[in-house]
Amino acid sequence: MNLSVERLPECRARLSAEIPAETVVKTRREIVSAYSRQAKVPGFRPGKIPTSVIEKRFADSIEDELKDRLARSAYAEARSTQSLAILGVAQVESEQIGGDGAYRLEVEIVTEPEIAVPEYKGIPVEVAKLEVTEEMVASYLDNTRKQQAKPVDVDRAAAPGDLAVVSYTATLDGKPLADQVEKEVGPLAQGEEHWADLPEDGAEAREFIPGLAAAIVGLKAGESKTFDATFAEDFPVEAVAGKTVSYEVTVSQVKERELPELDDAFAATLGLASLDELKSRVREQFEGQRERMRVQIIDNQILAHLTKDASFELPQHIVFNETQRQVNQMVSRGYEQGMTEEDITKNQDDLIRSAEEQAKNNVKTTFLLDQIAEKERIGVTDDELSRHVAMIAYRQGRPLKKVAREFRDRNAFDELRHDIRITKTLAFLRENAAVTEVDPPKEEA
Repeated sequence: MNLSVERLPECRARLSAEIPAETVVKTRREIVSAYSRQAKVPGFRPGKIPTSVIEKRFADSIEDELKDRLARSAYAEARSTQSLAILGVAQVESEQIGGDGAYRLEVEIVTEPEIAVPEYKGIPVEVAKLEVTEEMVASYLDNTRKQQAKPVDVDRAAAPGDLAVVSYTATLDGKPLADQVEKEVGPLAQGEEHWADLPEDGAEAREFIPGLAAAIVGLKAGESKTFDATFAEDFPVEAVAGKTVSYEVTVSQVKERELPELDDAFAATLGLASLDELKSRVREQFEGQRERMRVQIIDNQILAHLTKDASFELPQHIVFNETQRQVNQMVSRGYEQGMTEEDITKNQDDLIRSAEEQAKNNVKTTFLLDQIAEKERIGVTDDELSRHVAMIAYRQGRPLKKVAREFRDRNAFDELRHDIRITKTLAFLRENAAVTEVDPPKEEA
């Protein structure tokens, strides 16, 4: 086989291959022989079909398979003799079997980037000491008690930490707001029997009408008050965005929270045998959360260190596909956060730039981790793959066989195996990093 490779920019190459006629004839004979053994033709017994009939009846299929086999042999030769790491075919420029019987191929291919992997063992990492304290456990339990508190009517003015049942009406520019907004956002304009949660001192109010909780504090049942609510410029309801709306609020009931005792009976309501077991479970959850945070901090620093000085060309089609994926994710998050289609369109250019930057970083990181995995011979066994699929099925609460079948039908096992390999490579880098624990800033502590 005659083979030549011309390297091109952006991880591309032009591959020229010529396979001699004798190899073409031999390969064709093997294909025809396989068809003769397996094909079914009316009037002939299997395995007894004349070669001439096979070649005539299946001419197109034989020709396609012949070219496919010859092309794949050319790619395999390029990998072994030219160290050409082929990711895919960008364009077949010419492919033919000439009058002399030789096969000739001209094709533009996409290759893996040539990477000079930086030193990856002993990467310096700083991580704040993440200690789970008794105060953290106590605070969590206090919040849990508040969530299970029983509202009890009280004959006094509403105070921080209370609940209040109120009614209210709003006017904008002296006219009822109800006449100026859509029905779907009617609760902005008026409300009956609305339960308002009054935050404790120093806590942030969770309210959709700015200043409602502050206005209620100090009012008794039967008392009313008028206050102004100024909505932010980016408030999603255009009729009130950036405007000041006048509200009249009347309190019908004031309720304080009657917290359950922190004892074994309280633990039992959460499905645990004792208060000690509850505290132990909360601590375990905090420790698990802190460990996940610690791993993420270390991983981020490792990847930043690896990619900081690593410079190499990236395959543009992979960057493009990853950019599309990032754009789709950003748009979905935007809709979830209340952005409109008009908002998305207005910020389209910034969104695409951000997505492309993230895509380049993701692709660059993946290639670096793949190279490290190759150097360290990090692989994924079939048992590891099976256990991972079983874990996915368990988390989704679905039958294992059904989940495995879906992966098979989507041809997604190779992608899953690659994801597991990347995860194992990151774990290897963490184990070999030079981690220094430092005291957190006081406000974080």
